[in-house]
Amino acid sequence: MSSNRKPVFLRESSGLVREFGILDALWFNIALLGLLFSTYYVTSTGPLVGGSPILGLLLPLGGFFLVGWLFSYIGSKIPRVAADYVYVSRNLHPAVGFVGNAGYFVATVPLFMGISGITLQTFGLIPFLIILGYYTHNPTLISLGSTIDSNPYLIMAIGATEIVIMSLIPIFGNRVYKAMQWIAIPLALIAAIGMIIVEIIVPSHVAISRLNSFALYYANVTNLYENVTKSNVAVPAYYNVYNIISLNPVYVVGFSYIINTVYIAGEVRNPKRSLPLSILGTLVITGFIFTAALALEYNQFGYDFTTKMMYLSIVQGTLPIPTPYLDILEGVASGNIILGALFALASIIQLLMYLAAASFVGSRLLFSYAMDRIMPDFVGDVSEKRHVPIKAILLSMAAGLIGLIVFTLPVTSAVAFLLSSVAVAILMLFPMSVVAIAVLKTEKENKIIRLVSIFGLIYLIFTFYQYLTVPAIGADTVIGYGILAGSIVVLFVIFYVAKLVRSRQGINFDLIFKEIPPE
Repeated sequence: MSSNRKPVFLRESSGLVREFGILDALWFNIALLGLLFSTYYVTSTGPLVGGSPILGLLLPLGGFFLVGWLFSYIGSKIPRVAADYVYVSRNLHPAVGFVGNAGYFVATVPLFMGISGITLQTFGLIPFLIILGYYTHNPTLISLGSTIDSNPYLIMAIGATEIVIMSLIPIFGNRVYKAMQWIAIPLALIAAIGMIIVEIIVPSHVAISRLNSFALYYANVTNLYENVTKSNVAVPAYYNVYNIISLNPVYVVGFSYIINTVYIAGEVRNPKRSLPLSILGTLVITGFIFTAALALEYNQFGYDFTTKMMYLSIVQGTLPIPTPYLDILEGVASGNIILGALFALASIIQLLMYLAAASFVGSRLLFSYAMDRIMPDFVGDVSEKRHVPIKAILLSMAAGLIGLIVFTLPVTSAVAFLLSSVAVAILMLFPMSVVAIAVLKTEKENKIIRLVSIFGLIYLIFTFYQYLTVPAIGADTVIGYGILAGSIVVLFVIFYVAKLVRSRQGINFDLIFKEIPPE
């Protein structure tokens, strides 16, 4: 191509292909949201906050309806890879657009991929071994699960293997990736609904009796239920307004990822239709699953018992059984080895799918930065055969491995949850808030979308404040503040260093950000 015609970009086409239909986009959203991880987070952290799950759903559901609407709008208006980055960098400021979008990259790839390398074992592999050992009366399997649980270096080795294998899946092209989604996501949905059904049909006295039997076999503890209920743990009020409002950031751990398809808007067919349906459809599906799972957990095991049990396990670390995430609770309550194994196995498969999805979306974000010359040019190389940025995929895999190494050292579920909260806090500040500001600046004539932006921005700022102040969420610590502030500062440094380097190469950043990237 003549440099006189196109002085900024090296090609007329990005090299990517629109291969994602509506259901593909919906599955992608749910995969990257981490359906079962988010469900376990809500059902184990919600009791620490207290409050009615149904009433607690109303604020985040309304808030993220506005956020979903906002991102659907900009994704439809600029249907390119990393549409929010393109929109903000072209309409607000290039550095803000990059830092906002790269904040999502930090949260999704090194943070959550590293966390998933841990939680794949704590949510999936370890419960799977323990459940099988319990039902088959095989103490060797239980011992193996306990051995893995107590050895951070073993967890890191297993997690690293999982990250490498699953991160490479997107290299084989979108068809292979989509085929895996069609296996993993329906299975995760079946498991989630299956656990909800067990909560409905297994009476409270039966579920408690089975949990007591499990504790007796696992830890030789007689009457776990009575021991927990007699413990000196304060139970937060169920209908307290503050507690109900404080459930908002708990739900948002899952809801913050309903916008994922905007990052692959350049590969989605009919984006004006597919983006809103996939984003808002994900919100409805997850809102139902999160709320039903938590409310029915209270109904089945009792509000006081559930709250005390989670506090003893997650906060104090004194519960004599493994952390009672929903797959263990309902696997035991079901009284059925097949269901117990299914719930844990689905957790493993869903978290493995997250690793592939994170590598997929991370590569697209790196690709978009390379298109704008922030990243080295080779990062933007796209395979002509498979239509994927292979080098960017490898870089995403490396970022995930770095995250795993950093976060495995304090390997506990509580630390993983803390990091989850920090990651979501980054998402609250950037890119969602800057998108709302960019829309307010740009869309002068569209009064409806401006109102959506105003109320959405108010909601996001309030939620961000909650992440920094609600103790049960876990982000209100020196570590949390350090990761949050440090990530933002480092990203600004990267942008301005790239700008300096490119200026010495004769490339004008101001010119780059006056054009929309090619299809």
